[in-house]
Amino acid sequence: MRASELLAAEVRTVDGRRLGVVTGLRCSLDGPSQGPTPAPRVRALVVTGRHVGAALGYQQENQRGPWLVRALIRALHRRSRLVDVGLIDRVEAGTVRLSAEPD
Repeated sequence: MRASELLAAEVRTVDGRRLGVVTGLRCSLDGPSQGPTPAPRVRALVVTGRHVGAALGYQQENQRGPWLVRALIRALHRRSRLVDVGLIDRVEAGTVRLSAEPD
């Protein structure tokens, strides 16, 4: 699974309900190593109802910038959720299908 396949993909539940789009990935550095540094491993998808402004990064904590832009983007993304990669059933044609309901 590549990051490019996941980012901007629509996320659907088992019953086909739309959760939103993938706007980010949460990773850890504990994957198989082919050098001095471990490879990144995707742990969770950041899923939000809107894609607008997600690339700016203002919905993340500790981001600075114009307060008005920051407030607007955070308001748009206030219902963001993390979806564990263990719930992914398949990724096809810009859609991530889950095998179970996320918490």
